[in-house]
Amino acid sequence: MKSPSIKNILFYGTDTLSTAVLSKIHTNGYNISAVTKHSKSPVYQFCQKYGVPVDVFRKSELPFGRSSSDYAGCLGVVASFGHMIPGKVIRSMSHGFVNIHPSLVPKYQGAAPLPHTLLNGDKKYGVTVLEALPRSFDQGRILHQSNFDIPTSMSGSEFWNYTADNMADVTHAFLRDPSRSTPRSQDLSISSPAPRISKLQLKTLSRVCPHVQTADQIFNISRCLDLYNLSIVVSWQGKTLKLLSITPINDPHLRELARTRLRSGQFVMWDGVIVVKCADDTVLGVSRMVLPFKPIISAAQFYRDHCSGRVEKVFRMEYSSSELDSLASPQKVQTCR
Repeated sequence: MKSPSIKNILFYGTDTLSTAVLSKIHTNGYNISAVTKHSKSPVYQFCQKYGVPVDVFRKSELPFGRSSSDYAGCLGVVASFGHMIPGKVIRSMSHGFVNIHPSLVPKYQGAAPLPHTLLNGDKKYGVTVLEALPRSFDQGRILHQSNFDIPTSMSGSEFWNYTADNMADVTHAFLRDPSRSTPRSQDLSISSPAPRISKLQLKTLSRVCPHVQTADQIFNISRCLDLYNLSIVVSWQGKTLKLLSITPINDPHLRELARTRLRSGQFVMWDGVIVVKCADDTVLGVSRMVLPFKPIISAAQFYRDHCSGRVEKVFRMEYSSSELDSLASPQKVQTCR
């Protein structure tokens, strides 16, 4: 059911998070038009499929070549767009302009809240509806905010889809009656940035080292990388292995075995899972992996085919001493600044 006072919505978005929000708005009967970054985006494809008017973003003019007066009675909505909305567009919306942001602002303001949420191992996160402001990202007044648990077993790609559904539901709840919202200012003194993570930073993150990183740190990195369809890598016998389907192991027996019988980076086979000792006597389980130029194989097959006899059963990574110091610092590992 839509709000009786709002009939027209101008929507800005690009990716599948945006598309989930757009789809929810579209199915609730609003007169909607959309702006996206390019004609290959998921939002553009959705609009083409369902007959929603769509324009490609241009910083210097209002969408669809219209004037400000054409947006009377209109609400602006932006979700995971990736560009700052021009001030004249925001000012043209008589019902205001709102930003659907997947974090509990002022925590994780910026372009990449979801990767930073996973890197830090957060157990809870949220979706915020806030005022969109000219010349600033995610610093407007909070209009609506909802909290959600993050299941510990959830992969990065599952978390992305979970967030898409949550953003759509929160948007729907807000739009049912925006007048019920009581705007409140953010405490910007406790804000934490969530800047975009570069390809170089992702490559550095992927090169994990069990000697100095805990099982939880490596698991959090793997979930973050999964958002980008990437995997963690280790070195074994001079080869680079991608480790898939990993999870920390908290079984007391295995942790005691690792503490007393394994050195950091060393692994053993246990009940179909490769068990790796990591820093601080933590234990990581690996179920699948990929050798160079080979298909995905199970941990059991890898161990059976490649780890017989006296083969050294240690995952390594070659780092300089300064890189090892950086990896050993949880603050640097987790914030990826």
